[in-house]
Amino acid sequence: MQRWRDLVVVQWSLLLALVVALPWRGPGFLLSYDMVWIPHWTLEREDLWGVGSAVPRAVPSDGVVAVLSEVVDPVVLQRVVLIGAIALGGVGAARLLDHCGLGVRLVAATYALWNPFVAERLVLGQWPVLVALACFPWIVVAVRDPKAVRGVVLTLALAGTALSIATGLMGLVVALVAGWRAGVLRIAVLGLLVNAPWIVATVARFEPVTSDPGGVTAFAAQPEGPLGRLGALASLGGIWNTEVVPTSRTSVVTAVLVVVLLLVVALGAVRWWRTDRRLLVPLAVLAVLGHALAAWGWLAPGTLEDLIAWQGAAGVLRDGTRYLALAVPFHALALAHGAGYLGTRVAALAEDVRWSTVGVVAVLALPLAALPDLANGVGGRLTPVEYPDSWDSAAATIEASQVPGDLLVLPFDPYRAPSWNDGRSVLDPAGRYFDRETVVDDALTVSGVTLASENPRAMDVAVVLDDPLATTADLARLGIGLVVVDVEAPGGDVLPAAVGGARELGAASDDLRVLEIDGARRIAGTEEVRTAVTVAWGLAALTVGLALLLALSRLPRRLRAAARALSRPYGE
Repeated sequence: MQRWRDLVVVQWSLLLALVVALPWRGPGFLLSYDMVWIPHWTLEREDLWGVGSAVPRAVPSDGVVAVLSEVVDPVVLQRVVLIGAIALGGVGAARLLDHCGLGVRLVAATYALWNPFVAERLVLGQWPVLVALACFPWIVVAVRDPKAVRGVVLTLALAGTALSIATGLMGLVVALVAGWRAGVLRIAVLGLLVNAPWIVATVARFEPVTSDPGGVTAFAAQPEGPLGRLGALASLGGIWNTEVVPTSRTSVVTAVLVVVLLLVVALGAVRWWRTDRRLLVPLAVLAVLGHALAAWGWLAPGTLEDLIAWQGAAGVLRDGTRYLALAVPFHALALAHGAGYLGTRVAALAEDVRWSTVGVVAVLALPLAALPDLANGVGGRLTPVEYPDSWDSAAATIEASQVPGDLLVLPFDPYRAPSWNDGRSVLDPAGRYFDRETVVDDALTVSGVTLASENPRAMDVAVVLDDPLATTADLARLGIGLVVVDVEAPGGDVLPAAVGGARELGAASDDLRVLEIDGARRIAGTEEVRTAVTVAWGLAALTVGLALLLALSRLPRRLRAAARALSRPYGE
């Protein structure tokens, strides 16, 4: 019977994930804010692996996608990653309640994948955060029995969180808090191995990490309706970018539903404390930590600003609401326990145990009713688009060029809102699309505040571009040999003085121009940095590869056991 329940949970979680993905049919990529996928990855680019002056925010996520895209169509891969992450989070949350009834487990699965955090991070394009969120429950599953730690599950789950700096840190925190009784040293070593690519890439940068303390206020939590900032954070929302907030979050009806949902969560937490404190305590600690980090930039911005000014690496804490991911498992399980309790009370009042289903189903419907926008791609905000043919033409022109040096993208601004992407904002795809190391602006503008760049090379380029007396020779000295101009972007029709003498390369299209600069030389990372990063990637790949081999070797036995269980009559 347990196998049947597991199968129903998997089917339900996958169904909800497919409901979210309804508009993702058809060709093309989902391009939204930080989510940039391209049809062809160039594995020879060193910045893909973290060798360069930029902060390795997309390490190792871009490298992993680039390698997988060699064997899987990137369009298909993007769908599989997003749908799989959403569904896997629900299944993992339900797995933590495998001793409970099916209805309670379905409630946990539902709220784990159907909540404002998932909706907002999906539109913001932070797919590594969604993958990490899906892995958190599985980390807990792997370490909850200190005498029988499931090493393969722990390794693969930690690897899933290690796709970016922030998510890697969160994954390690989840493992240490939930599994401290299983051995801190073992977990720490394993976490360091799978996170080695971004750790080494960060340490091996040409310059120490710096962050603009002004980003604390810009990234602070925001209200999302009548319940204000406190209500937004308590219900797993409050993201700094109000443009990605689902429309329903601002309504009074949703506010009422959210209050009811939070009351059930509180009720469930009390009930949970009486039944399973061993699981409650670590998840509650993680929830407190997640909410504290999310509220820090709002409640005490000065202290966080001082910390970032003292140690730039602390800038990873600026986007505090991202750390609400740590609180999602607690909220999902607490809501499930609340549903179980209400079910028993309804059954007692009706003097019929069958009525318990009514209470559980009512709670199950709460997350769906409070966030209807998540269906249909968050209200249709995510639909696939195809790159114009001019991008392939520009890529071919750049690939054929014999001019040494790296690529500069103009206008020098990190985000675009191209007409071919239906006017939706997206991180400039040119930073990944072409086969040259590419210098892009990383000076973000958040809530009208422009934050200082963290890439010293980008800062040097910005100085040259702002100089009305600069020439192409100044760019060449910085290693710039090619320039791609996005004509359609604001400011793309006016070239800086430093590019005025560049030669047109190939035929200009309506949206892209390729320019060539003489005298540049390629600025590459040192051999020591390249070696260190290569070793780091090798260690991570070896660790994950061994875990995958062990998992695959056990798969036939597990499939046979599942088949035998499912072949038995239901209820045996």
